[in-house]
Amino acid sequence: GKEFFITEDFTVEDAFMWQGRFVLSEHQIPHITGIGSCDGILTHALARDILIVGKGINFIRRCLHDTSWNLDLRDMMPATATTTKTSIQHDLSHLMIDGGHDDGRDRRRIKEKLGFQYDARKGTNGSSTIDIAGTGGTILTQTPLEQTVTIAARQVHKHILSSLFEQHHLLLHLHGLKEVLFLGQGDFICALMDGLHVEFDSQRGTDGIYMHSMMGVLHDALRTTNAKFLPKFVTERIHVKLLPTSSVNTQFWCDDEQSEEEEKDGWDIFSLGYEIDAPLTAVVHPDAMEKYNRVFTLLFRLKRIEWMLNSTWRQSTVLNHALQLLVSKYGDSAVRPHSSMNREAEFSRMKLLLRKFSMTRQTMLHFVNNLQSYLMFEVLESGWKHLVQKMKDAKSLDEVVCSHTDYLDIILDKSLLGEAFAQGDEDDIHKLGKQLRLVLIVSYRFCKAHEKIFSEALQSIDKATKKRRNAEARSNAGKWGFDDIDEDVGEANFYNLSGADKLEDIVTISDKFDDCLDKLLKMLNDKVNNELPIDIAGSSSSSRVDRTLASNNDALRFLTFRLDFSEYYSRRMGGKQY
Repeated sequence: GKEFFITEDFTVEDAFMWQGRFVLSEHQIPHITGIGSCDGILTHALARDILIVGKGINFIRRCLHDTSWNLDLRDMMPATATTTKTSIQHDLSHLMIDGGHDDGRDRRRIKEKLGFQYDARKGTNGSSTIDIAGTGGTILTQTPLEQTVTIAARQVHKHILSSLFEQHHLLLHLHGLKEVLFLGQGDFICALMDGLHVEFDSQRGTDGIYMHSMMGVLHDALRTTNAKFLPKFVTERIHVKLLPTSSVNTQFWCDDEQSEEEEKDGWDIFSLGYEIDAPLTAVVHPDAMEKYNRVFTLLFRLKRIEWMLNSTWRQSTVLNHALQLLVSKYGDSAVRPHSSMNREAEFSRMKLLLRKFSMTRQTMLHFVNNLQSYLMFEVLESGWKHLVQKMKDAKSLDEVVCSHTDYLDIILDKSLLGEAFAQGDEDDIHKLGKQLRLVLIVSYRFCKAHEKIFSEALQSIDKATKKRRNAEARSNAGKWGFDDIDEDVGEANFYNLSGADKLEDIVTISDKFDDCLDKLLKMLNDKVNNELPIDIAGSSSSSRVDRTLASNNDALRFLTFRLDFSEYYSRRMGGKQY
């Protein structure tokens, strides 16, 4: 009823009951001035413990679907000087088996022993207090009711944790989330990226992308890599999500200079998901899944940047080999048909453009590779190691949930995605996560520009090569190789690489990348060296906060060192070391 101090919110589904189904109404806790401990029939601490016990029993019934489990009341019976615990347990067992012979006195005695009998003259105790051994050899004084609730809570949590870890494989599911959404299974991710490239390369926009084709790519990657050795109950939960084009995650590459109306491709709407149901939703609840998705978005976009940079290297290698082949076979005139001053300038610009592409690519690859290494080893693997240890030491479901939440929060902070890294207002440019995103956006634009320019050049090379081979075949047959001047074979071969506008665009992108990375390194340096806020230093949990911040700062300090190990950016910024 409404008079009870625990209320139930029936709008909350059973799968999420641990987070918000049952709420403690503190103003309805039985309270009579001058009666009971702390001027109340029940203390707030005891009321919270009762809430946990009741919530745990409902969780066992509705989420674990274990209707046969019951509290063992015999473990809750206190022993006294005149009555041994064995005899009380025997009486209780006899009463439970043959309750029809009870005249009421046994039940009242048992209720009094368990603390369920309230006596206004004695307060909430109903009898004398009991001294039990606490941690460190201390003696804790508990009333019978407090002892009963403590033992009941211990039984409830023991059963819940045993069921979650042994029957529902909680730790294996968390490991599956790490391997999939945190891209921990490297060969699986590489196979997935290759398969997605084949699907998306032939598509323009998102209209021709279908769920069944994406699931086929996913299943091929799972079947052909070491991911097939993951438990079946893990791989069965992995699925593809196709995000709407209006989703926040699909706007990852958009900033103030790029319109959100720009056409999206398959990479922008593709995402991986992991099916979570009860009772795992008590730990991996929607807020936790949202954090997993945030980290996946960053890691997947970072992996895409790496894949695109490697693809630009392949394009550049093909073009350079084609140039060398033409020069060796047809002479210098194949790429320098005239010796005019204009052609000499264009040829110089072409060489400068190719050199600028190569230097910028190497700079971006250095950043991406080091950032990926930092995230995979310093952040994810380190966090997973601590999570496993905390899971093994956990004594209650709340401790498990708290450990998992801390695990995700630390990952977000070390990945520059957490709210702890917001410096100023949410839309401030000096927010670390936003600055990291700007660096990746510039890298993405470089890859797009490289792909566009080089694809035009490679198409020109292929067309000229085919026509030269056909001309050679006609010449060998005693015919004219060319009947007329062919511009595809002549001047237009590579001189689309010599445009001053193309060189200017790449130089602009390269300079912007350096500027964004400079700013990111400066912000990281400020974050690492800033002192702790006064309110944190004075809080009751300051030691725990200090250790977390120290760990995060050590990781960020290591990241700044890796990104600027040669002090190149330090010299650019006037000699200031990061």
